[in-house]
Amino acid sequence: MLELLESRRLRLILTALLHLGASRVPIPGKQLAEKLSCSRRYLEPDLQALSQAGILESRRGAHGGYRLARSAQRISLLDVLHGLGSDTPAVDGGDSRLESRITAPALDDARRQLDTVLGQITLAEWLARAHAEGLLTATGSPADFCI
Repeated sequence: MLELLESRRLRLILTALLHLGASRVPIPGKQLAEKLSCSRRYLEPDLQALSQAGILESRRGAHGGYRLARSAQRISLLDVLHGLGSDTPAVDGGDSRLESRITAPALDDARRQLDTVLGQITLAEWLARAHAEGLLTATGSPADFCI
């Protein structure tokens, strides 16, 4: 998980989520990739993974694209990391008493503390900051059916 926190991959997907959070209409993957100056092929697997994790909604068709599946307030950095599949697989190895009684519990505790901190950081906080700094404006307008 720590490697992903420092990756360009995570920075790009979080920036994409900010664009999606500021938009009132779905944004196609191609358009997101253009905004981020990266290839669609690079971005698309992560967008699909976040769709499968229930963070994004994906729609096909002329007015399709991606949008947040829930409010930005309910999307934490931890949710995104888990959605991207950043869990570190367990490594089997020589289990000693020192490892099982000291090292493993200490690392489990550190992981729980990190999860708590990451779970408190929401996309909504970042959106508010981006809007306050004038870096994002709401894009697209919802359909108006008033006569």
